[in-house]
Amino acid sequence: MAYLLLGAIIRAMLPVINKVHAIALGIKPLERNSIICVEIRRHRGCSIKLEDGCEVKPGDPVIKLHFNNAWITERRRSSSGSGRRGFPRGSVSYFKEGLQLLAREVADGKYGGIVAVYGWTAFHAHAGRLGFQVIDLPNTLRIKLARLHIAALMQSHHVPWFKRHITSRKSVKVKAVWLSRAGLLRIHGSAS
Repeated sequence: MAYLLLGAIIRAMLPVINKVHAIALGIKPLERNSIICVEIRRHRGCSIKLEDGCEVKPGDPVIKLHFNNAWITERRRSSSGSGRRGFPRGSVSYFKEGLQLLAREVADGKYGGIVAVYGWTAFHAHAGRLGFQVIDLPNTLRIKLARLHIAALMQSHHVPWFKRHITSRKSVKVKAVWLSRAGLLRIHGSAS
């Protein structure tokens, strides 16, 4: 009972938490109709060597990718007439379109000399299909809080496989996904 109440409170607070999070970190949508939001930042972790030879060092400029929760909410709302209120179908295609837009903007110099793009996600299997390298995250308090936040978002957005996942009592597996600047331009640039 207390777990259900806590879950309801967290879900009710998510829009406020997300708004404060976006303002504090400067997270902005690529464009109004994009599933992707971006956060420009400096890499704060250890050096990361990507499979294509790119090395991301502490202090390097990177783009952290986020889902555009307002976009997802709007898509869910617009599909409510069909009786479907779940996570938008075709999200991988929408994400690919967003990556193509991001690649154009990176190629045009909008983000300066970013070295790579990355994100923390439970959708790491899909990210691999989009060219991202999947990397395990350490089991720190920060990652545990991120996992809790991501799980709450997935539950509030009615992600289809998440409902089956929580009944098994396993925690959501959040991993880092990385794609070098060169990889972004090669895979999602104008040639794709």
